[in-house]
Amino acid sequence: MTEPNDLITAATPYALHALPDDERDQIDRWLSAGATEQTLSFTQEVRATRETMATLAASTATEPPARLRPRLLKIVARDAQRTSGATNINRWRAPLVAVAAATAIGLAAAGIGTILRPPPPTAQQVFSASDVRTVTGAIPTGGTATVVYSRQQNTAVLVMNNVAPPQPGTVYQMWLIDDRGQKSAGTMDAQAVAPSTTAIIPRLDDSTSLAFTVESGRGSATPTGPVIAQLPLGQ
Repeated sequence: MTEPNDLITAATPYALHALPDDERDQIDRWLSAGATEQTLSFTQEVRATRETMATLAASTATEPPARLRPRLLKIVARDAQRTSGATNINRWRAPLVAVAAATAIGLAAAGIGTILRPPPPTAQQVFSASDVRTVTGAIPTGGTATVVYSRQQNTAVLVMNNVAPPQPGTVYQMWLIDDRGQKSAGTMDAQAVAPSTTAIIPRLDDSTSLAFTVESGRGSATPTGPVIAQLPLGQ
């Protein structure tokens, strides 16, 4: 159960509707009891997180190009017409030709191949997944990090609140840890770290935790600095 002193830590899960109902109800009762320094800070954290997530959702929404649908239909219709006079022995090939034609467009036309392939999950898909889970931890340099993740979507959303930017010439680097070692999950320089910072981390695979290190330059192929924070990712 969330305690009053833990309100700030609970702000991000609260904003993402990732708290159990009893904890959310308890927080709502504290908020309705009157404004305090803690509740005001909590409200600001919640607002910042929701604004960041709204921006992220808007930036990841995409529409397929208008030219895609008519081109696919034209190819399918043309090849279906070519096979309309086929014998019974060969008629089964018509739908396969149509599928092959559509696939060929995706592979040959610039930009269309990317659209035909499944895009990486969005933050909203992670939040609405039936197996969504949340873990929050403190960053020693200040602030908190929350990971909302789904094994079904194989993706996590990282939200950092009030984390101090890394020192000039260094970056925060995230690492997905599993039994085989670690793989880089991206870096954040000082310009990328804001009062509320969000990033999508794809390809969780069998990772059991997300670790943070401070690396020089633009990052490292393997961790060189000590792990400053590590959040467990339960299966």
